[in-house]
Amino acid sequence: MDILSNVFGSPEQLWQYIKQYAVKAGRETTRTVLELYYVVKAPTTPVVDKVIIIGALAYQLLPKDLLSRNKFGILGLADNVATLAIAYNRVKHRVTPEIRTQVEDILNQWFTLIP
Repeated sequence: MDILSNVFGSPEQLWQYIKQYAVKAGRETTRTVLELYYVVKAPTTPVVDKVIIIGALAYQLLPKDLLSRNKFGILGLADNVATLAIAYNRVKHRVTPEIRTQVEDILNQWFTLIP
């Protein structure tokens, strides 16, 4: 988890990035990000997979972007989607039922509509 701290400052800071991102990204994209977050925290996840996940999360969540949406339009969105998809496809077999339940609980808290 030292890599997480080096990239995001702390696990708490990463959590704040994810929460801010959720507001813009919506439920399903946030689901992917949260599943990646919990897979990277799992002790059984190989280091190579952790590095790939952290790279994808950093590209998605941190303010610097290689192809900004403002400047490159749809191409700027496509690079972000592709980065997440590549990382997720590599590690989706590591998303356990426990991770799915945990993520669903968080999504229900964050995306509950107030009547």
